[in-house]
Amino acid sequence: MAAAKSETELIGQQMRHVRFSRVIGLLVAIWVFAPQPRCIAQAQSDPAIQEKLQAGRDALASRHWITAIRSFQEANRQAAGSCEECYLGLAAAYSGNGQLQDAADSCDRALKIATDNGSKATAHIIKGKALVELAARDRELLAQAEAEFRGAAQIESANPLLHLWLGTVLLRESKTDDGIAELKKCLALDPPAPFAERAKLMLADPRRAGEEFAPNFRITTVQGQDLSLKQFSGRIVVLDFWATWCPPCRESVPELRDLTRKYDPAKLVLISVSADDNEDAWRQFIAENKMEWAQYRDADKKLVNLFTVRAYPTYLVIDGDGVITNRIIGANPQQSVVNQLVAILKTMPQLQGQN
Repeated sequence: MAAAKSETELIGQQMRHVRFSRVIGLLVAIWVFAPQPRCIAQAQSDPAIQEKLQAGRDALASRHWITAIRSFQEANRQAAGSCEECYLGLAAAYSGNGQLQDAADSCDRALKIATDNGSKATAHIIKGKALVELAARDRELLAQAEAEFRGAAQIESANPLLHLWLGTVLLRESKTDDGIAELKKCLALDPPAPFAERAKLMLADPRRAGEEFAPNFRITTVQGQDLSLKQFSGRIVVLDFWATWCPPCRESVPELRDLTRKYDPAKLVLISVSADDNEDAWRQFIAENKMEWAQYRDADKKLVNLFTVRAYPTYLVIDGDGVITNRIIGANPQQSVVNQLVAILKTMPQLQGQN
């Protein structure tokens, strides 16, 4: 996951005094590489509180959101509600678990008691990212996201990713000149290649700020194929996030098999990404069900976290330009997954004549 690594390294360089490691996407990288927040003296000296804090950190690092939430809540309760690390940890865990408003509220609480600039910047960034996701349903929240990123940029002005995020939000608000200026600041600070490419794409066509680009990834399938998203440029890619223990996922297998036969593989690629922990059970299931298309077991949950998958099944449709055009989440009792996918695929120019 070269892109994820570069992002982690960059935030580590920009936010000094590193103490922790990365969580989901941008949010945990922010949390993990921020300077360690301070707690009240009781929290620093109380072994019970420190034990809960460490449990929360460990749960974040392993993407166990509910466990992290409970650990930070308990630590904060024992610290009489005055632990800024607890609030920032809660914000990251809530974000990972899809509880975006709770994440934003936790950031507000952290800001009220934050004692150092690193913690304040971290709170602004996590809240800004949460508001951007919430703005998918309420565009008025983009103005609030802009304010959060500006607040963080005043503290961490040398972080190119902050200028990228701020520029993206400004373009989505139709503040084109300001957005372009921020993207140029991002490039001037020499961001890692994937983020530089994203900034250049938006500078070339500011309308692309409203599109969600899929991060590149590299995997080795059970069939021994080395695959990356970049190699499928120009083709439609469907990512199927599933597990053998998920009944709707199992029920979709025959229709997914038919999907691979319906479309020319030179135009459409299906990749199934399993969340199974039991490798033997997974291998047996795909063999018995003749799942002969690309199969990958996401043992360390890198792809799950890279694409912010929070439910099974989840299907992502990525167009030939690398834009995530659709997310189909969970089973629909009124329409099968393939029917939903086919309805989407019929609208895609790359697949004309395949319907």
